Amino acid sequence: MKYNLLGQLGPEGEINEDAPQGGPYVFDNPPGQGTNPGIGAPAPENTAGGEGGESVVGNVGGDDFFDKLNNALNSFSQPDPVDIPEFVPTPNQIESLVPWLAGKGDLLQVYTDSYIETGSGDFAIAAVRQSESYPTYYPGITRDDGSIRMTETQYEATREGYFRILLENDLNPTVFDGLGKMAAMVAGDVSVSEFKTRVEQARAAFVDNPLAQEIKNYYSENFEIDLSDSAVFAAALDPDMSIAILSNQIDQAEIGAEAALRNLDLNTTQAQRLLQAGITQQGASRLFARGADTIGTLNRLSRIQNRDVSFNVDDVIQSQVFQDPQSIREQNLLIQQQQSGSSPILGAARTQSGAVAGLEEA
Repeated sequence: MKYNLLGQLGPEGEINEDAPQGGPYVFDNPPGQGTNPGIGAPAPENTAGGEGGESVVGNVGGDDFFDKLNNALNSFSQPDPVDIPEFVPTPNQIESLVPWLAGKGDLLQVYTDSYIETGSGDFAIAAVRQSESYPTYYPGITRDDGSIRMTETQYEATREGYFRILLENDLNPTVFDGLGKMAAMVAGDVSVSEFKTRVEQARAAFVDNPLAQEIKNYYSENFEIDLSDSAVFAAALDPDMSIAILSNQIDQAEIGAEAALRNLDLNTTQAQRLLQAGITQQGASRLFARGADTIGTLNRLSRIQNRDVSFNVDDVIQSQVFQDPQSIREQNLLIQQQQSGSSPILGAARTQSGAVAGLEEA
């Protein structure tokens, strides 16, 4: 056993980790005796133990001692290295960052691939803006020099503003959009407030102005179609709209004719709603064929049950096209009452949602 500078005993050459300042155990004597100078005293230049003539200067006061001391101290402050796995976001996590890209072709996938590769949202959105399909979903947003007029979220907000103004004036925004007018307004830096001003001016000039009647007379004389104020208004905003408006009026007339064949009275508002719901002339033919039978049966049941309720084409549209819960409930109530109180029982063919799709004897 040997002494260190603090007078502690230990295995030769080792250091007490609890008191590293004492240095290694290399002395035969306690501090102040023999060659052990103790803490704070200059290290003597004699041999260890006085025998053998081997110098301990290099072990006590030299670089070797301080190297061992530093190593001992550093061993307490250095944690073991830990391998941290690389974070790879999931597609759902990435979609939450850019929800406006969802449902727009491959734009979200382009963003995801670039984000995973670079780890940068800025690089990812730049890759999206350079993709081939970007102009398809954001027409008009890019300037000739490649810069963008607004961010994608600002673009969506601007389009919503255009749509809202048109709807508030009883105009179909999808017609304008289909002709590229929305994109043209974005490319022309037309703000929502400026577009609202244009619409208000057009309404004042071509709807509220008595001259609007002359425009309607022209369409009536040349195309044998009586245009509504809204149709004239749309044509005044953009002359290219007239063809789309006439086409829409013809589509309404075709659906109305299918209703008339079954002695059903369909107004233009109902016809327009059916068009917006995707009902074509062929679909209207099937709808009104079932609907005429349903209306007749429901009205007969209402009379049998002494109910002061009558049904018409609007009830069929509400229940079979728009799946209106109130209309479905009222019709099912009559059927259930009949089933519980008479025989033969009248059964109802229903859609998956429960809407009446025709009545027949069960």
